Parts: sequence; structure tokens; C-alpha cells
Amino acid sequence: MQPEDHRTADVMTVRQLADRLGVPPRRIRYYVQQNLLPPPVGRGRASYYTSEHYRLLQQILTLREVNLSLDEIRDRLEETRPSAVAPAPAAPISRSWRRWEVVPGVELHARDDLDPHTLATVDVMIGALRQVLERGEAIDNSTVERDE
Repeated sequence: MQPEDHRTADVMTVRQLADRLGVPPRRIRYYVQQNLLPPPVGRGRASYYTSEHYRLLQQILTLREVNLSLDEIRDRLEETRPSAVAPAPAAPISRSWRRWEVVPGVELHARDDLDPHTLATVDVMIGALRQVLERGEAIDNSTVERDE
């Protein structure tokens, strides 16, 4: 899997968008709440941001750097916003999953289209979890909530 070029990516999660522009995901959500950015396409975990979100967020960050207030930024964005917005692309569907068997009877699944760094991190976590489970190390049950 090749790393994608963030300048041409059409679809991204809030985390990917935040990482690409060096801001916390919380700030992106705040800008959506303040009607500076349109909401993501879709709902919940299936929601995603487009290259248009990326472009608008770049503008917002540039205007924030020159100390404009959010109201001033909103006004400037309204002036440049086209009257008709093109429909958003359909949500990507990932049907390819990576499966790890941690120990017999315990599996972890993750979408195969995750970035290579995340997949490598999951591999490391699986190794650590496997060691804990194979050793039979007990955990403090007072901190674990169970559905019983």
C-alpha cells in the first residue's frame, strides 16, 4: 500500500484531515459547529471529509494566522463561496479487512485501507496483547466493565 499524497486525497477521516494540516481534530469539529466548515459527508464513523473541506480549512487557518475573528472569517468565506455547490462524492466502501488472530478465540479486525503507520502500530499492539494473554497475566477486574 502506497502512502497517499495529501494534496490530492479526495476522501479522509477527521484524523487524517487534522494531521495533514497540523491541527487537532477537535478544532475541525469546532469550525463545523461554528458554520465555518460544512459538516462531513455521512454520519458517525462512516463520515469523511473531502478535498473541499481541506481547501476551506486551509483558508480558515491562513485567516486565523492574521488574527481575524471567526465572524470576520465567516464573512470572507461567504463572499468567496460559490452559489451552487457540487454534490459530494459517494462514500467509499472498504470491503477489504485485515484479520489478526491474537490467541485462539480472540481476533482483531481492521480495514485494510488504513495508513501503513496505523497498521504497523496495530501489529505491535497485537504482539504485546498476545504476550499478555499467553502468559495469563491477570488484570485488575475492578477497572473492567462487563456486560453480565
